[in-house]
Formats: sequence, C-alpha cells, structure tokens
Amino acid sequence: MVKVRRLSKLSGFLAATVLAAAVPAVAHHSAAPFDMTRKVTVSGIVERWVWSNPHSWLYLRATQPGGKQVIWGFEAGSAGMMARQGWAARDMKPGDTVTVTASPARDGKPVGLIDKVKLANGRVLGGGFGPPPGTGAPGAPPPGRY
Repeated sequence: MVKVRRLSKLSGFLAATVLAAAVPAVAHHSAAPFDMTRKVTVSGIVERWVWSNPHSWLYLRATQPGGKQVIWGFEAGSAGMMARQGWAARDMKPGDTVTVTASPARDGKPVGLIDKVKLANGRVLGGGFGPPPGTGAPGAPPPGRY
C-alpha cells in the first residue's frame, strides 16, 4: 500500500509539473494579442532596444499629429532567430531614427509585433520570426521581400 501511495504522489507531481510548464509556453508564443490582418507603420526615435530571449523588444518614441509623443513597444523574435536573419544587437541604439511596420495590438494600445524595421541607413530587417527570407523553407518569404 505504501508503494502505491508514493507512486501516485510522484505521478501526480510529474503531471502537475508538465502541465504547469506547458501552459505558459503555449500562451507565451501566441500572437493572439496582435491583429495579424492589419499593419501600422510608425517612425520615431529609439528609446530602448532590448536584444534578448525569448523575445526582443524595441521601444520607440513617436510623435502623433498634434505633437503628442507616444512610446510604442514592438515585439520581435528571439536573439538567436534574429541573428540568423541578419540582425545584430548593435543594429539600433537610443537616439536612432527608425521606421517600424508591425501588426498592432487588438486592444488599441501602442504595442505591435514587428514585421520589418527600416534603419536610418536604409537597411531593412525582417521581424526575426521563422526561417531567413528566401531560404525556400516552409513559410519563408520570397527573396527580396525584405
């Protein structure tokens, strides 16, 4: 009887651990907060560029019509995925002027999921999700899209 009870407790613990680990992972990698059917283009000054895992973030100060300034937060891919697509941590720094095209937040907040970024030098970088452009891998955009 003691062995059955220990096995039951262990299997219950393992099941709870697996479930607890799986739920945030599924929720975390969802693009549900973003309206993937729309795009916004925002130009502004880089406030902060966070090159990190599991996602990088770009914070941009943009001036709206009428002069009001708004800080936008743009989510990008992981540092590793972005590096494979040609990004580098040094691509942007505070004070740089960039233009971001992104899928906006569904709730109207100034947040988006990066589709591409045009740097001050004219270089255009993809969002850092998926395989590199033009690789022929499933889901890869055609050559020259970025």
